[in-house]
Amino acid sequence: MRTRSSDKKGTTISLDPTFDEKKSLVLSELAEAVGLDDDICIRSLYHHVAPESAINTFLKKSRFYSLVQRRWKLPRSCSKLLNKDFHTPFLNVLSSILRHFLRDSTAERTREVIDTHAIDLRHREANSVVHYSHPSFVIKAEGPSFQLPCAIPGEKQPKVGYCNVAACIDIYVGGNELPISDQLVRATIYARQIFIHQPNRRFVRVLVLTEQHVRLFHFDRSGAQYTPLLDFHDNPHTFVRLVLGLSSLDEFDIGLDASIQWTTENGRKVGGTVKVRASNNEDIIYRLAAIQPFFFDGNIRGRSTICWRVRDPITDEELIVKDSWRSEDRLSEHIFLQDAVGIPGVAQMVTCEPDRCYTKSLRGLGDVLPTGFRNRIETRIVMKGYGKSIRKYTSAKQLFCALRDAIAGHMELFKKGIIHRDVSLQNVLLGMPGAEPGYRGVLIDFDISTLRHLKKPADRRMGTRPYQSVPVLYSGKVPHPLPHDHLDDLEAFLYVLVHIMFGYDSNGAAHAVDETLLEWEEYENDCCRVGILKEAYLTRLYVPPKVSKRWPSPCVDLIISYTGFIQPLVQDKMILNQLTPAVRNGREEVFAANSIQHYTHVLKLFDTAIEGLDRPDTWRVVDDTSDEDDNDGRSDR
Repeated sequence: MRTRSSDKKGTTISLDPTFDEKKSLVLSELAEAVGLDDDICIRSLYHHVAPESAINTFLKKSRFYSLVQRRWKLPRSCSKLLNKDFHTPFLNVLSSILRHFLRDSTAERTREVIDTHAIDLRHREANSVVHYSHPSFVIKAEGPSFQLPCAIPGEKQPKVGYCNVAACIDIYVGGNELPISDQLVRATIYARQIFIHQPNRRFVRVLVLTEQHVRLFHFDRSGAQYTPLLDFHDNPHTFVRLVLGLSSLDEFDIGLDASIQWTTENGRKVGGTVKVRASNNEDIIYRLAAIQPFFFDGNIRGRSTICWRVRDPITDEELIVKDSWRSEDRLSEHIFLQDAVGIPGVAQMVTCEPDRCYTKSLRGLGDVLPTGFRNRIETRIVMKGYGKSIRKYTSAKQLFCALRDAIAGHMELFKKGIIHRDVSLQNVLLGMPGAEPGYRGVLIDFDISTLRHLKKPADRRMGTRPYQSVPVLYSGKVPHPLPHDHLDDLEAFLYVLVHIMFGYDSNGAAHAVDETLLEWEEYENDCCRVGILKEAYLTRLYVPPKVSKRWPSPCVDLIISYTGFIQPLVQDKMILNQLTPAVRNGREEVFAANSIQHYTHVLKLFDTAIEGLDRPDTWRVVDDTSDEDDNDGRSDR
């Protein structure tokens, strides 16, 4: 086995002017691509789709394979074709396999090889950019996980797109074979779009064909894996099985999770369900509240969290179903949520289905894993539904109550030995409208949480950069970083507040971003630089006038007091961070010993501010005439 981190050899110039843009979107997916050294994997796949005898019968009868020449009816050199049409011979071979083995009229209609080398398959991206790609062929599919592409107003309804593709096939002939690095990039572009358009995908496979050889690319939440070239003329049985496997009517064979299913009308999804195996080993069927997930980051490799809104089958209460893939060396989120049951201010789990699937099993790997491969495990969790992101507050009191209750929930988790490690703007939600104190804000997402007794060192790779504490940011530069503790998370809560107050007003309207945040964003890839900038911020103990005039004085007092409380603790931690464990001699334990006092102090600051917000007659008026109005350039961030 070999791991491909980068390959700069034999790069080619693309005729697609947007290729570099599309390539930049998938580069991070290639960091752990594993190249197999032998053909065991490609030969072992899909033996169940057709017995040897059935394939023998097909090869004897087929007009597109010669048993005498041991060769498919394909040009030996496509560069010599007079009409330059090398797609039709390949299409004939591929289609003949499906026609023979999918003889049932219904089955034949649900899988079809389509020549798409000249068809624009539209991409879906988070921003407004419009990209297309053109695999040589796709296997168009119908069924409960597929739908027709969305029609663009004023244009004809497309018949094929990434939302109804089972697999892609690329052809490189006539001496135009790309280096493996470029083949991998193109295959990854196709695979990523299939994952985005088909949110119940567990893996995607792409075939690459030349006049003589076949290569298989496999993509899952652990990244990419690819086989060496195999002569498909000398190995016709393997080739037939590959084509049938990638066209299989069994959704598991083509990489789909059949526990999520949709109903369609006129080719478009109109409703769906999610099946969850509960702790009592019984299945619960939840109705989807929306056709698409409300959260998906669009990545192939990694946790690849997908969240769905669903309805409880008995109460019709709105719940959240979260699917994610943790690294094998991490604790499952459901372990922390089990301990959080009944704690206000923390996401509440209804049921869970841990260890649903392993990426090593999707690749057919045993206990001995190839170098560079990181096994990931799928977990499905059903949780209570809550309000919108804390960023959607409409009053200062709503914001401060939400943060206060989330911090109180964090304290109760700390008492149970849990450290969150990813406090961020995205991971604090508003409570439901009219929520009682304690439930006005909710801390979510325990994907990278840890247990206190493990004393895991702070790690700059864990968490969300704009909210990481100073000790976490410096963790890569000290030989023995202190464990990530409650102070790191309390500091992260402070930066959530800074992000909001320095970028918005007390009613939630966006304003021009303050220079403080702009600098943190500008150097976000330089942890030490951001650490220096945050240390400088902590020593300022004042709020820029253009910020303070947008907020009632109790809010300004809180953020100054909160900053003043955190700063000396950060300084004390940084001093100890420079020492070896032997020299520290356990002096860092004082932070844990005083943890409840730390939480109590911060909560008191919030309680004072909230009380002050209820008494507008006591607010001080900010006298600032030197700072110009900064409402120009507002943006909805």
